[in-house]
Amino acid sequence: MRLPIFVVVGLGALLLAGFSAAVQRHGPDQAIFCALGKSKEGFDIYCPKPVLNAGWPAPYLFDRPGISVENRIGIPEDDFRFWPFTANIAFYWLLLAGIRRISGRPRLRGGDG
Repeated sequence: MRLPIFVVVGLGALLLAGFSAAVQRHGPDQAIFCALGKSKEGFDIYCPKPVLNAGWPAPYLFDRPGISVENRIGIPEDDFRFWPFTANIAFYWLLLAGIRRISGRPRLRGGDG
């Protein structure tokens, strides 16, 4: 039994979106990594830094300093964002469908012989 091509392309897109978490970079999202103290006026002074994020082309996993291991992405404790992950699936779906379309066998046109 063969699976329909849209199921195969969909599963491939889901896997590629999941494996894209290996692409990791810092920023542009920032988080507070430490508190420096208070100013003379009584305001808290923090030191925000760019956080590690994962996923390509749209990052969908973000490090949460203070909750998870710093500068390490992990599924259960870090911030997962659904819509960027969905955008990645759509991107890879279109990419795989385009590759499938281009590499498909040529179809013979009937009529002119």
